[in-house]
Amino acid sequence: MKTGYMTDGGRRRPINEDAVKVLEDVNFYMLADGVGGNRSGEIASQSALDALEKFIRHNPPEWLEGRDEIFRYLRAAVRYVNQFIIRLSESQQQYAGMATTLTFAYIREDEMFVANVGDSRVYLIHDGIIQQITEDHTYVNDLVKMGAITREQAHTHARKNVITRAIGANANNEPDCFCVPVAAGDRVLLCSDGLYDEVDDDDILSTVSRFDDMMICAEDLVSLANNNGGNDNISVICVNLMEE
Repeated sequence: MKTGYMTDGGRRRPINEDAVKVLEDVNFYMLADGVGGNRSGEIASQSALDALEKFIRHNPPEWLEGRDEIFRYLRAAVRYVNQFIIRLSESQQQYAGMATTLTFAYIREDEMFVANVGDSRVYLIHDGIIQQITEDHTYVNDLVKMGAITREQAHTHARKNVITRAIGANANNEPDCFCVPVAAGDRVLLCSDGLYDEVDDDDILSTVSRFDDMMICAEDLVSLANNNGGNDNISVICVNLMEE
């Protein structure tokens, strides 16, 4: 696998509250986006990824067998991170109320396991088709699922950035977990909303498919988002599952 990643403050925000981390030796890829409007979002996002890495290092995933066992592992990891952020938010006044999204992918042989809390996303590009693996935990996505608004209306809704689930927000914060088949030649993309709010799926697909060098791919995606407005922090992790 080849990997590239980048996080950028964008053009409008004074602080970058996104964070990314890649553990190539165990094929874990993780991204967090500090919740806007809450205190210390940049501390929450980086601390969440540091806590997740600590969990993985102390509980190596190689021994896991079967999807159910891996899903239990992913949920345990999220619970650990959630409790860590809650304790951190209680440790100092300036951290009170901190929260963050968290999404991460674990690629193992011909499968990818994904866990998600919040509205950061994981995409899979396979055979020229882009598929969003995660489901956004947002107020407007709930409205779309209920049929109250269309997906087009969701893009411009006044509350489109209101998330309904976040790490640190409450004591019981279960992730969505997914397992999808992957194959040599596929691409995987993790990103914060600063990318997909500015760059549509077709342009993401075109960019990710165009490059073999994933660092150049990551840089190009960030540039696209900034050129289209850069209204939020932008973070991406690009993975190329190379042909043998």
